Amino acid sequence: MNPVTRACRVGVVLASFAAAAMPGCSSSAPKPLPVAVQPARDVPSLLRGTIGAEVTFLGVEPTLVSGYGLVVGLNGTGGDVLPETIRVTMERQMALMGIGKSNDFKGTAIEGLTPSQMLRDKNVAVVLVQAAIPPGAPLNATFDVYVRAINASSLDGGTLWTTDLRLGDVGTFGEVQARTIARCRGPIFINPFADPGKEDSGVTRTAGRVLDGGLVTNPLQIEMVVNTPSFQLVRSITSAINSRFPEGPGDDGPTARGRSGPSEQTGIGGSIALRVPARFRKTPDEFLELVRHLRIDQNVPEQYARRYVEGVKAEPIMANNMAWCLESLGQKALPFIRELYDFPELAPQMAGLRAGARLGDARAAEPLKALALSSQGPVRTRAIELLGRIDAGPTVDGVLKDLLREKDLVTRVAAYEALARRAERMQFNRLSTLQRADRDRGEPRYSPTQLEILSEMAFPPSALAGVERRLIEDKFLVDLVPIGEPLIYIAQQGRPRVVLFGSDLAVRRPSVVTAWGDRLMMSAEEGDNTIRVYYRPVNADRPLIQQSRETLPEMIAFFAKRRAPGDPRPGLDMSYSDVVGALHAMFKAGATPAAFATETDKLKSQLLAAASSLSVRERPETPDDKDVIVLDQPAAIEPATTPQGQDGERPQVVPIVKPAPK
Repeated sequence: MNPVTRACRVGVVLASFAAAAMPGCSSSAPKPLPVAVQPARDVPSLLRGTIGAEVTFLGVEPTLVSGYGLVVGLNGTGGDVLPETIRVTMERQMALMGIGKSNDFKGTAIEGLTPSQMLRDKNVAVVLVQAAIPPGAPLNATFDVYVRAINASSLDGGTLWTTDLRLGDVGTFGEVQARTIARCRGPIFINPFADPGKEDSGVTRTAGRVLDGGLVTNPLQIEMVVNTPSFQLVRSITSAINSRFPEGPGDDGPTARGRSGPSEQTGIGGSIALRVPARFRKTPDEFLELVRHLRIDQNVPEQYARRYVEGVKAEPIMANNMAWCLESLGQKALPFIRELYDFPELAPQMAGLRAGARLGDARAAEPLKALALSSQGPVRTRAIELLGRIDAGPTVDGVLKDLLREKDLVTRVAAYEALARRAERMQFNRLSTLQRADRDRGEPRYSPTQLEILSEMAFPPSALAGVERRLIEDKFLVDLVPIGEPLIYIAQQGRPRVVLFGSDLAVRRPSVVTAWGDRLMMSAEEGDNTIRVYYRPVNADRPLIQQSRETLPEMIAFFAKRRAPGDPRPGLDMSYSDVVGALHAMFKAGATPAAFATETDKLKSQLLAAASSLSVRERPETPDDKDVIVLDQPAAIEPATTPQGQDGERPQVVPIVKPAPK
């Protein structure tokens, strides 16, 4: 910056692909090689000659990875008995980490402890770790991680130590170990919306997530096998991909590399190894769609742009495919794409606007602004998202800030996300300018990926972007959006984030808040600009009675503030999960005028999708061997009254309904 009796059993064997470059497949951007391609069977005529029509993609499903990990810092809720195979596995793993050696971990709580003693420590637990890595995720791509306790009654307050993640099912000592492709670490985010002891309501504190805690260390390449083996076709596809996606900063070799021998997965001759470029680190799925719709013949792109535009006008049902095809052609397609910006039929218009915005065409801003202000539902949300991609002057920011005042929750959050993306881009450009000046003076230089991460960590208030971001104690981010009605919005995936909408963020007076079995109590009196806080951490010798200031941003900073020698500022040193729980308690007690909403939790569906894609590769021998993943999703954040989006899809935000007063 696992389970005790195999609660998850998903087998997977993915070959590691040896890069054997074919003659003529240079890592530099080669000259396109035209080739006569036979139309593939059952492919719409508009898609003939694209890469997706001529190859079969292998390795494009989510990849399930798992491992056993160690969680430390618990509140006396760990250290229960472990199954023998898991105990032996963890003791060996800990010995390799140096635990038990006299010269390691000096000055720490585990100094001198043997692995066996540490596993019995009540503040330590062993967990099953699972994650679904997106297909083709490149080196240093990050992802969320799911953890489930094996020998603990609660993971509250815990931090996951660095854990290796291997392909497929987790293995114990003595079993064949799959390839390690990622690692993870970080604080555990457990369900913050229920009090301990109420697990019978469908909520558990023995499972949680490490948000953005996974890191790809050994990426898997994707393989493309040509449907009709042809040396010339493999060369042409490799050339087309490397011409459209040349090797850039952070890339370790060319995007596509042809193979001279048969596919390692199919045994069929003629295949291409594909790696996702670093610039698509966060959106590998978008890169794969562009490759699928890329023309093999890279000559005369204008001719194909004209064909696609006329095709989508005649067949609006092909709008999604044509948008990808047009974007894959690049900047030379823009003069033709612009014909669709004011097309009277919505599907072709949105196809053109999507391709134009994703290619950075500022001319797409005006029609997108009109759609964002006048349309409803998914069309409006999509227009807002595309506006966030375009650098078309301050009028775009003005429209997005106007949308922050809307009553519709999904619209407000979409507008915020678009503004935040623009603010991150402005910060990246500013840091890049500063780095160029530092480089001229011989100062150390950051990589583009490092600059991108830095630009996302914090940025100052800006009248233009309308979003201020603060990094709180290296634990999570707080975004301030001082427009519209007060709202607390909680991120549940990716980088931990609390978003505060509106300018009225004062704590109501009088108000009294209690939570967690009265371990947390707050009192705000009339005429007093401070708030008395009583907080007793689990297993603490004595409670903390302190005072905080009067606004939500000040309260959040107070909740998370670490207590450190020489720092007189008060603080409760809460985790992100506890801070969210405290804010939710304030919302339930009516101590804030802000509404409360959470981001839709996607991790469960991602893991289930990864398990489903792998289950076809290993048929269970008996009903007892059936692949099962037991996951928890807090029922409190998905009430039955949650509104549904169009076509039955759940919106990306979930409003929490304040309970009726007793």
